Amino acid sequence: MKYYCDVLGRERTFTFSKTEEGSLVAERDDGERFHVDFSLVGDGSAFSVMLDGHSLDCLVERVRGGFAVQLMGERIVVAVQDEREKAAERVAVAKAGGKRPIEAAMPGVVIEVKVAVGDVVEEGDTLVILEAMKMQNPVQADGPGKVTKILAVPGKPVAGGDLLVELDDA
Repeated sequence: MKYYCDVLGRERTFTFSKTEEGSLVAERDDGERFHVDFSLVGDGSAFSVMLDGHSLDCLVERVRGGFAVQLMGERIVVAVQDEREKAAERVAVAKAGGKRPIEAAMPGVVIEVKVAVGDVVEEGDTLVILEAMKMQNPVQADGPGKVTKILAVPGKPVAGGDLLVELDDA
């Protein structure tokens, strides 16, 4: 199984496999191989790790964005994705292109439509202004694109999730 790890801003890939004898081998993306064995100690956050014959004790806790690993007196946050999670991330990033619906984040009334079909917009450009809870809220482009459809009509109420504008890659 392949794992993608971000350690201190550097992405490393590790592939884990078992030898014929049943021991675990980790191969890093630079070709270096490590024999690994570990066992859980205590309540589930402490591990005893054997790495190429060297014994290490470490603590692991789940934190936002990954795992905090305390090893040899240092605490490092490591973001980890397996192959399935990495593939899902690639699909989500690719999905950002093409036709993109811009939806109302909350119920409100359309005050003003700032674009027309055919306009080319940049990320952060205001497309529509909604009034919700007596406040005017700009609805902005999530990236560059061309306005292909406008459903927002000044003076008309919208529900949260209603399609206001559709963008396509410019």
